[in-house]
Amino acid sequence: MDSQKASASVITLPMCKWLSAERSEDHLVAWNESREWRQHEFRRDVLSLIAGLRRTSHSRWALCLEDNYSFAVALLAVIYSGKTPVLPGHFRPAVLAEQQSEFDALITDLPLSPDCPVLRFPLALQETLTVLPPWPQDASVILFTSGSTGKPQKIVKPVSCLELESQWLGARWGTEFADARFAATVAPHHMYGLSFAFMLPLSLGLPFATTSVKYHEQLHSLASVHSLVFISSPAFLERLDPALNTPKLRHVFSAGGPLKHEAARLVAQTCGDVPTEIYGTTETGVIAFRQQHQPEQVWTLFGDIVFSLSPDGNTSLISPLISPSCCFKLSDEIRMLPADPCHFELLGRKDRIVKIAEQRVSLTEIEQRLCQLDLLSEASVLTVEKRGRVYVAAVLVLSRSGEQLLDAQGQVALLDNLRQSLRSWISPVALPRYWRIVPAIPLNQQGKRSAAELQEMFL
Repeated sequence: MDSQKASASVITLPMCKWLSAERSEDHLVAWNESREWRQHEFRRDVLSLIAGLRRTSHSRWALCLEDNYSFAVALLAVIYSGKTPVLPGHFRPAVLAEQQSEFDALITDLPLSPDCPVLRFPLALQETLTVLPPWPQDASVILFTSGSTGKPQKIVKPVSCLELESQWLGARWGTEFADARFAATVAPHHMYGLSFAFMLPLSLGLPFATTSVKYHEQLHSLASVHSLVFISSPAFLERLDPALNTPKLRHVFSAGGPLKHEAARLVAQTCGDVPTEIYGTTETGVIAFRQQHQPEQVWTLFGDIVFSLSPDGNTSLISPLISPSCCFKLSDEIRMLPADPCHFELLGRKDRIVKIAEQRVSLTEIEQRLCQLDLLSEASVLTVEKRGRVYVAAVLVLSRSGEQLLDAQGQVALLDNLRQSLRSWISPVALPRYWRIVPAIPLNQQGKRSAAELQEMFL
């Protein structure tokens, strides 16, 4: 498919050459509003961390770093050291403790105190190396994504798959990025941020911002000085201030959930570019893309990706970005366009993983956490839509201790207690916004929970 025809003017370097002499000592790697980092500093910092890692026997290193330059240094150093980088995806202490069997040690620039060895940024290492070790040919990165059981699912992603994905993206859009800088609202600890805000700029040799963009005013300030490729999410793009006329961005990407057409128009009016939406998963990498010049524009598959529809109505795909190569079943409902295998409509998710503010939220996990609490005997978690936004809602059956607390202190105190208990495990966007207390969870004639009755409780 011509979406992946390489352009002679666009070269993406594999990760093993990011620190090579092919890029000059003064090559700009990263920047923030107060300073810049050059190739010679990047190489020096990676070599220094490799020296520190050599003094340890730990093989799996969790990277919990807010600063994106520090993340880049740590990721390369861990791989060059023949060790495995583990990207937990979030830094809440309770969840890190639950996942601790997945890593041996941790690198962080945050005040975390896990029950394992820790290397803290900024590093104070005296020893350094002068020559990079050989690049391991079977290098891989471990990420986590929500599974259908509610527990984080480990995904082993070969570096070779990440590099191939960067080649695809560079071939399709790289010529548009010449002399631009990358800025992002998303972190590289999740697949979208890793692919677009980390792998892509470093593969193309373009500088990336070391801090995430959190407000439209920050984006406006950066775009006033630099030509930007902006990596974002629907949650951020839908909140753009139309009164703040941002200088034209070179390109805007959005992923994490479909962007409403009104939001796509807002981005085009405010930032001068119709955003390119990316559809993909942690397991598969990128799958498809679209630009909404019209409402509900269909999605286009990246080249060499093939969809197949099984008799049970599920859609599977085969992609070179999946290793080992297999037929991967999607959790979304897909409608292929007649006689056009390259285009499709995305109809929504089939499983219990939902997107809230572009974060994957497991309704099963929230239910499990609630049911572990002494105050409850049963819980059912669902999503409700209010004023065009999706929220998490919970229907609760109280235990005897929960009834006693309700009688003694009232419903406000009871719900505050539940929220505080959940905060150690669940991200803020996943906390239930709406609550109902019932004598029993309603069941249908088949003995299954009645989805219709549960939804009616929140009308």
